[in-house]
Amino acid sequence: MARVFISYSKKDYIGDDGKVVPGCDLDKIISALSSAGISYWIDREGLDGGVTFATVISRNIKECDTVLFLSTVNANASPWTLREISTAVDFGKKILPVRMDGGEYSPSVALYLSPVQYIDWREMGQEESLRRIVRRLSGGPTADDSYLLGGKSIPWHTVLTLDAALIVLTVVYAILTYQFLWAATLRSTEIMGGFVGYVCEFGVLSSIYYVFRLKRLRKSTFAFPALVTFLVFLAGLLLEDTSVLIGAAMLVVGWSAIAVDCAIPSKGKRSLLRQMDPAQTLLSRSDPENLLLIYLLVKALIIVLAHYLDLSATNTLISPFLF
Repeated sequence: MARVFISYSKKDYIGDDGKVVPGCDLDKIISALSSAGISYWIDREGLDGGVTFATVISRNIKECDTVLFLSTVNANASPWTLREISTAVDFGKKILPVRMDGGEYSPSVALYLSPVQYIDWREMGQEESLRRIVRRLSGGPTADDSYLLGGKSIPWHTVLTLDAALIVLTVVYAILTYQFLWAATLRSTEIMGGFVGYVCEFGVLSSIYYVFRLKRLRKSTFAFPALVTFLVFLAGLLLEDTSVLIGAAMLVVGWSAIAVDCAIPSKGKRSLLRQMDPAQTLLSRSDPENLLLIYLLVKALIIVLAHYLDLSATNTLISPFLF
């Protein structure tokens, strides 16, 4: 079974007698690991001096499978926990952060952990958090699927709003695909029609991309939807196409409603916007929804190359993949 190194701040869980305070969160985590047969190492006595750190802490991190980081205000301010995280990264160890309180990562800790998916102890509650910790450390899924996509800690009305948005966007995309699928979009006489179709698809898929980010509690400031809406509106003006302008107006209404809903809490649950991790970057290699952006970029490149390089001979083969 997995060997775990527990990184934490002694200010949070160690009493005056130098022992773990009975019944504290750390004590419950240790008990859960023991019950699951997961071996662990924890610094109970406290270590002083660089030599001791190098010989004891470093050796135990090197021998472990995963570093369990209990993130608190004190832990983020501790130079020792930062060294432990840095050492774990140097050794290529997996790190499982557990946010124990409402404190954010310090800039130094965020440098290492901002792209790493964490478990939110306060939002999920003790029982669910312990279950997920044990599952992850036992070799379970590395991504918290049910939490990220199930909306378990997100207000119910926000979950319904985001799900409804995905359904509507999917239906609209299906209609757009049907409408433009058989169009000879790369012929010079119909290239503007091809651009209109791409602009519509760009607006829909970009919106789907961002709804997925919201459901996964990724950092969202709604600047991206605003930019997408502006680009669609600008394209509608340049193409002088009423349908594109109507689509831009629908995006304004839809995203305004979603933004308002995401700012509203429900009983016992914070609003979605207040649950987002401000340390997470917009683009991360671990975000599967980024495939939508890659698809849009590749498709735009194909359209431009096909138009300007006169690839009309390949229209029959390419056009089904475009619209």
